[in-house]
Amino acid sequence: MKTHLDGERVLGGEPLLGPEQAIHGSSWGQMHGGYFSDPEVARPLVAAVRGVWAEARPDRIVDLGGGTGYLLAQLRATGVAGDCMTVVDESAPQLAEAEKAGLACVRGSVNSFRRAEVAPPGVRILWLMRSVLHYAGESGLDPLLRHLRAQAEPGEAWVHQTACFERAEDAACLNALYRRMQTAKWYPTVADLQVRLASAGWRTEAVRPAPPLHLDSGELGRRYDLDAADLASIRTEMGREFGGPNPVFRDWPDGFRAELRYAVFSCRAI
Repeated sequence: MKTHLDGERVLGGEPLLGPEQAIHGSSWGQMHGGYFSDPEVARPLVAAVRGVWAEARPDRIVDLGGGTGYLLAQLRATGVAGDCMTVVDESAPQLAEAEKAGLACVRGSVNSFRRAEVAPPGVRILWLMRSVLHYAGESGLDPLLRHLRAQAEPGEAWVHQTACFERAEDAACLNALYRRMQTAKWYPTVADLQVRLASAGWRTEAVRPAPPLHLDSGELGRRYDLDAADLASIRTEMGREFGGPNPVFRDWPDGFRAELRYAVFSCRAI
């Protein structure tokens, strides 16, 4: 089943990606040192999904914001049935790559898609997501979590790798950096995210560490259309606000470096 929608139409309401779609397609795998195409990086998330799949044997795995379908391809390579997988993404270049991999594709935004668009009635779904929730921003996170819960049937599992921090001061540092890069992305603490998940109707059953994403100012400049003057100003302002030893942001001879922390959450719809 392939339901890739051509053209510019995106199912449902407003997209989340915005201008970042310009970096999508076949080159996405090389971004950020190949983080999102590294099997070792993906291993904790793939292992968590495989565990749930082996226990529950759902009829379909749906990767929300699944992009090129890399995670589903990794799961298929480990023996998970490849004919029961669907990618939902709003980026046409990303879905074009997923289609090349033989995956079912639905073009739509994770904040507005409907269950009926990804599976017929009676089909049990295992939901998958990596590095998506921060696109909703602080004000949009709770509505997105509630929307995702509304699409799930009670008892269905959702395994997601999400950018979040153990320490509130580290979350504040990265949120300040992304505000200065003129993006609405927002990162919670692990504890805060668990509270928000519970409020939206998701029970967190396990939280596991995942490899951090190391960010380089030059690559961030290309991703967010920032020139040398923009990056220099950000470096100065961040140093002024978060000066001294900092585990997630530091000066570098040619700019700055930052570290985005991740955790893998295994959740259940209640």
